[in-house]
Amino acid sequence: MAKKILSIEAGRWWTKVVLTEPFKRNAPIEDIFYFRTPQRAVDDGYVRDRDRFVRALKDELVKRQIAEKSVIFTLGSTKIITRDIIIPMVKDKQLPGVVEAQAKETFPMDITTYTISYKKMGEVMENNVKSLRLLLIAVPDNLMTNYMSVASAAGLNVESFEYVGNSSVSFALSHYSTDGIMVQLEENVTIVSIISGRKLMFQRVAPSGYGSTLNAIMEHSVLGVSDEQQAYDFLTQHNVLYKKPKLSAITSEEDEKKQASLEEAYENIKDSLSYHVRVAITALEYYSNQSGKNLYGVMRLVGDGARIKGLDKLFADSVNMELRMEPSTTMVKLTKHAAMEDVVGVDFTSALGAVIAPLEIRPKEMLAKESKKTTMKTAYTALGASVLISGALVFAGFFRFSQATTEHIRLTNKINELSYIKEVYDENNAVKLENSEYQSFDNMTWADNEKLLAVIEGLEKQLPASARVTSLTASGNAVTLNLTSAEEMTAAELLWNLYEIEEIENASLPNMSKVVDEAGDYYWEYSVTVQYVPEELPEVILPNAAAEGGEAQAEDGGATNE
Repeated sequence: MAKKILSIEAGRWWTKVVLTEPFKRNAPIEDIFYFRTPQRAVDDGYVRDRDRFVRALKDELVKRQIAEKSVIFTLGSTKIITRDIIIPMVKDKQLPGVVEAQAKETFPMDITTYTISYKKMGEVMENNVKSLRLLLIAVPDNLMTNYMSVASAAGLNVESFEYVGNSSVSFALSHYSTDGIMVQLEENVTIVSIISGRKLMFQRVAPSGYGSTLNAIMEHSVLGVSDEQQAYDFLTQHNVLYKKPKLSAITSEEDEKKQASLEEAYENIKDSLSYHVRVAITALEYYSNQSGKNLYGVMRLVGDGARIKGLDKLFADSVNMELRMEPSTTMVKLTKHAAMEDVVGVDFTSALGAVIAPLEIRPKEMLAKESKKTTMKTAYTALGASVLISGALVFAGFFRFSQATTEHIRLTNKINELSYIKEVYDENNAVKLENSEYQSFDNMTWADNEKLLAVIEGLEKQLPASARVTSLTASGNAVTLNLTSAEEMTAAELLWNLYEIEEIENASLPNMSKVVDEAGDYYWEYSVTVQYVPEELPEVILPNAAAEGGEAQAEDGGATNE
């Protein structure tokens, strides 16, 4: 890896850049700054308008006279999926194979379009047996390809990618001396991490960030907010959680209506912010219930959302723990090039942590190129060595021939010892062929809605108490629910809860409307559609395929390929 590296985190509204040395806990920060991401250039972690984003990035690098080309991108997107798994204790060199096998069973999607990375979370006792706990991270290949294209257009070289959840934990382990809870509130995700004994014990990622609150602010015209920057500034300057709006004077009916609109706006914003706290509390309760351990230590709020006024008090009132607010930039060593005024306003926890102990996630194309370079280097080395020792081999011909003869005899004996494998292979094929007729018949009886009962049972457990189902429709591999509730946030809570049902792959809220009755009271009507996790039917071995395989083996001299 390069001596110095750029760490870049591209968000919907702000892009953060850090220049420092990689893999060092207290490396001096050569430069650190952020700039406003061009409007609609980045969405859910993807760079949608490459040209405008690259132009803005290059302008900032030129303005600051930064010539380094190596970069590591920190990725934060709702498309990145994480899962906790427990596996038997294995050696480090065996972990990649075990992770690959477990990922196929753990993630509810086709993982061939994802790159799977992992992080150790310590040892646990499972059924009185010591086991290993891992955090699996599935990153879409097209997300990394997206940033490879950005780097190429900007004249940068991608060293690797990092996941926002891991980078913040790396920073915490390097700079915080006490255990506890870290709640990271970002634009489109909320990450709850529990750290104990200098290790990550638990992490939950909720696909909702303070961006939803910014949208709620802009929906209320009475606040006079027209864009996300103004909405964010509004949240950092007005304590909507603990103070009620009040006009300086109410002298007319129009003033009274405006006052009522302000109070309604504040109430909706308060509900939106309170939802983030409920997400964190739900995650903490889940950890306590599953582990049987009490929470202790210090709670820290990080991320851009941590600067929202009153949010620290709301967390402190909701969780019985000491709360600390420590800006990440006050805990690192800044050089004379890194001006403190350039970092006021946003949080750099993830961008700083990405270069300390990254997962070093690399796309398949990059791994293939590295493997090819290694192979070519090995080939050239072998060729040079062959030229050097060829003379010696001529003189040692007889000795080499004797060794080859001995090795030939050893291999022949080994082949004879393993000849039983051919018999086992043929017997296994015969059993598969015999079972194929029954398996084929079983596959023919399968239907899309076989998971309907399990989904309904899951819905009964996960539906919020305030949501009422008016109708349910099952069609193919999907179920559509029509519901009503008194609060708008109930729909968001329902969507989050639905992902706890194992049989559900995707959940969406296609429509939602506010209904006002004759008495002036209102409630919300909306539809939620969920899709089952696709069922992979067992492969059926056809008789003619087995026969063709046998003929091919016969023609190949009896050799088998598995």
